[in-house]
Amino acid sequence: MTETLTILNNIFLAAAVLTAAAALVNYGISLYNDRLIAKAPRSKRSKVKTLRCFRSGDFVLGDRVYYIILGLIVVLGVGIRVYMFGSVPGGFNQDGAMAAVDGKALADYATDRFGTFMPAHLYAWGYGQMSSLLSYMIAIFVKFFGLNEITARLPQLIMSLAGGVFLYLLMRDLFGKGAGLIAAFFVALNPWHLVQSRWALDCNLLPHFFIGGLYFLNKGLSKRRRYLYISMIFFALCMYCYGITIYTIPVFLVAVCVYYTIRKRMKPIDILICAGVYLAIAWPFILTMAVNYFKWDTIELPFVTIQYYPGSVRSSDILLFSDEPMKQLGLNLKSLLNTTLLQKKDLPWNDIEGFGTMFFCTMPFVFVGFVELLRSKTEGAKGLVLFALLAGLWVGVLTNGVNINRINLVYYGIMMFAVLGIYFTIKEIKYFKWSNLCIYGVLGVLLISAYFGTYADSIKSQFYYGFGDALDTAEASGAEKLYITADAQGEGYAHVSEILTMFYDETDAEYFQGKTDSQHGESLLPYEERFNYVSFTRSSVRETENEDAAYVILKSDKQYFNASRYNFADYGNFCAVTQK
Repeated sequence: MTETLTILNNIFLAAAVLTAAAALVNYGISLYNDRLIAKAPRSKRSKVKTLRCFRSGDFVLGDRVYYIILGLIVVLGVGIRVYMFGSVPGGFNQDGAMAAVDGKALADYATDRFGTFMPAHLYAWGYGQMSSLLSYMIAIFVKFFGLNEITARLPQLIMSLAGGVFLYLLMRDLFGKGAGLIAAFFVALNPWHLVQSRWALDCNLLPHFFIGGLYFLNKGLSKRRRYLYISMIFFALCMYCYGITIYTIPVFLVAVCVYYTIRKRMKPIDILICAGVYLAIAWPFILTMAVNYFKWDTIELPFVTIQYYPGSVRSSDILLFSDEPMKQLGLNLKSLLNTTLLQKKDLPWNDIEGFGTMFFCTMPFVFVGFVELLRSKTEGAKGLVLFALLAGLWVGVLTNGVNINRINLVYYGIMMFAVLGIYFTIKEIKYFKWSNLCIYGVLGVLLISAYFGTYADSIKSQFYYGFGDALDTAEASGAEKLYITADAQGEGYAHVSEILTMFYDETDAEYFQGKTDSQHGESLLPYEERFNYVSFTRSSVRETENEDAAYVILKSDKQYFNASRYNFADYGNFCAVTQK
């Protein structure tokens, strides 16, 4: 599979380069022809001999055929995102588990797991905080359906599907139905969009709220002003998706405001109302950033807590706070290049090896997309689409060492230019729509096969597959105490094991805080006594032999247990150990 994919990637990349080059040549010839005709006397223009290379076309379909194809694309896109949802990827990521645990606490008590009332931003690991919107969205599903893998991942799935819809609608409104249909097909089979839609990570909500804001912003600029104000709701909610928005979204909004004010598309009253709507929603997050920058005390209000995090190291992730800014800028540009143009392999949970984020053959179309944008006659389209891409690139410049999830704001921008590039080639050379369809169709089939096959098998270990089953078995033994490996992620990472335990155990926040000894209707030892996170050795196991205890261990730690005294149940890389 890997070797075949490499060969196909090389062939398709070469085909994309040739396709883009041929379309550009054809466009250049058409410009030359237009100049010849313009220079000729009006009476002789019809007789001017012009060059001809390829037959131009367009993407014109009857309404019935158009909507049938669109319906099939929707079924495909939704189908591959909901198939085996909750079980692929297997296991659960620690950051997603943390968002879910705080979501359960919010659903139960309107606090995070530590008891902080309605936090604007979450404590997470302490040294590195977490955005809060995902947890608040998870809380809604937990309230009605309980905490599990599906309810914890549903907000990301729903917003990813919404993001795809917004992309289709935006491209249709800006560039026509043909571009919209290409956008729908492109996003349905996009590797980045598929991967991030099926697991829970707070920052991956950001691009979907952003593209929603762009859609309503465009409608507000071209139609009714109320859509401008709706767009501000989306942009304000972006602030609660990822911390990098503090130096991204406001800059983007100011640039858009200045540009469209100069073009007389926005009035002072529009700007004032938009600013009011945005700040009415975003101010708790903005104030949280100010509190932590200036090291002010935590502010507790009746409806929100603006928390100070003394152990925060997040500012070190920003270029302006680096020890050597110019050196760091060079590193940032390299990371930006790797995660966009070159699509180099990233962390296992961010991409699938061999497919990149956009498919490797897409980048030639992205560059050609600039030509299509420049020749577009849609008023205002150039500025909006360009600003969207620049916002993502701005993240890559200012954020140190970006990877795919850190720079996720850029990918809808890249998609828009890719769609424009594909649309350009189809319009310049009539039959290119079939070659493009074949390329992306083949890659799409391979992507789906890999995601639910080799990728699904490999990602399990990264998401601690088996930990939850091992914990369930250990708890089902009725043991008074539980000893759980502190080495699930690596030696001594007890905090990772703890958050996974709280997720699978559905730990009550007040039980975790020590306010009660009751959980799941049972009276138990206090949390601090019942749950113990240890790196197992022979001596540590010997010290607990006389206790009423069960264990969740790595399979490699079975050597420390006497087989005559214990039962073993293996689950993935983990093992439940119970007393005989």
